[in-house]
Amino acid sequence: MICSWLFQLINSLYEYRSIILTTNKDFTSWGEFFHDDNVAVRIIDRVIHHSHIFMLGGESY
Repeated sequence: MICSWLFQLINSLYEYRSIILTTNKDFTSWGEFFHDDNVAVRIIDRVIHHSHIFMLGGESY
């Protein structure tokens, strides 16, 4: 249920507003989090289009 709300939010902001997301999960594990690979793929598609992805490394605090 939360995944559909998040998808609707990202979809409504897509192409109109800036979105900043932070996560410690790879895109390949988003399907597990959302319990639906199809929704995860659609969210990732909108998030990475026109995006700048910064991969940070180092020790976790």
